[in-house]
Amino acid sequence: MSTHLSTFNTQNPQRTCRLSMLSGLLAVAVALQGAPLLAAAADGAARTTNTTSAPQEAISWMSGGVGDEALAEMQQAAAAYNVHVMFSNQTGNYLAGIPFTVAQLAPPNAREIYSGVSQGPLLYLKLPPGSYKISADIDGVWKSQQVQAGASGSTTKLSFVSHDK
Repeated sequence: MSTHLSTFNTQNPQRTCRLSMLSGLLAVAVALQGAPLLAAAADGAARTTNTTSAPQEAISWMSGGVGDEALAEMQQAAAAYNVHVMFSNQTGNYLAGIPFTVAQLAPPNAREIYSGVSQGPLLYLKLPPGSYKISADIDGVWKSQQVQAGASGSTTKLSFVSHDK
């Protein structure tokens, strides 16, 4: 199973200890029950909230969907975003902490307009109408898909699937 981690702060020993304990508990749970428990254990141990873009960023986005409350919030906000991306593995388990980029495809060259990390399995983007290339780091390899973002009211959906089980 591919694991993606956000920035790890080695200057904070308390956080390091908590992360080490959580990692140990998750390793035991996976050894006893298999990978699907990993997602449930991570959800229960580290309740997360959704993340949204800052007002001054080049594009509006929202990522998250880890846990029932966060998923419900994402579903309520979905209509405001015209590109919906989902990250999962082949068995349907969600992935989080996925680096991504958005490039506008305008002649003569593509131009990256945003890069970030999706904190959850769902990434919603609000893009002006046009052609874009969405790229994500899946299994240590950058994969790309081209999308056509439409006007408000039309939604383009795509997914990136890990080959790890």
